[in-house]
Amino acid sequence: LILRPLIDAGNNGMEVVGGDGKVRLVFLILASYVADYPEQCLVGCSKYGTCQK
Repeated sequence: LILRPLIDAGNNGMEVVGGDGKVRLVFLILASYVADYPEQCLVGCSKYGTCQK
C-alpha cells in the first residue's frame, strides 16, 4: 500500500528535529477541505467574485 508510511506516522508518530535542534514526536494529520467557489470565498474571508480561481 502506497500510503502505509503515512498511516504508520499518524498512528505511531514520528520524530522530527525542530529549528531549535530539539527532537519532537509529531503525529501526521492528513486532511482535505472541499468547497464550492462561494464557500471558498467565505472561508478565505474574501468578497465573492474578487478572488482568483
